[in-house]
Amino acid sequence: MICRNHVDVSEGVRRCHRCGATFCPDCLVDIAGAPYCAMCKNEQLLDVRSGVSTVLDLASIGRRFGASFLDGLITGIPTLILVIIVFGLTPKAGSRFTSPIFLVPSICAVIYQAAMLKARGQTLGKMAMKVKVVRPDGTDISGGQAWGREVSRALLGFLYLVDYIPAFFSKDKQTLHDMLAKTVVVNWNT
Repeated sequence: MICRNHVDVSEGVRRCHRCGATFCPDCLVDIAGAPYCAMCKNEQLLDVRSGVSTVLDLASIGRRFGASFLDGLITGIPTLILVIIVFGLTPKAGSRFTSPIFLVPSICAVIYQAAMLKARGQTLGKMAMKVKVVRPDGTDISGGQAWGREVSRALLGFLYLVDYIPAFFSKDKQTLHDMLAKTVVVNWNT
């Protein structure tokens, strides 16, 4: 990413919280922990002064499932091929189902999703479905939140449907792993 105003600057570039355009640290100002460009900071300050709170455009359950499905394909197909290759080359002694190789898909999924969320708040599946993981105030999540969210999601994996039940009833459409990591999923058109 490069700064919209300084095309020679690519280090420390972040997106404006309001318009989503990319800017360097010199072109952004933080208001309530979120970065804003020169154009958007005036609007945000007016909102803060008038007491207007930012209402997040929460992603639907369908979009979230779609993103999860796409990410499952992205991590599942390569790891399935790896498992087939490993099983095809190993001796047939003992039970195959007690082998730790079955942890490989989960480990790959956690690494892929946490790294992507840490970098930009979106995985490839979330980009395709135009959703993003953010904090409840709309700011970007931290690396700890990204890893905590994905590790808790993996641990709750055996309760997949139970993990998503709160999303149908909570006002912020949060799953159990969202609640544990203190994150929400929003629509993101940038």
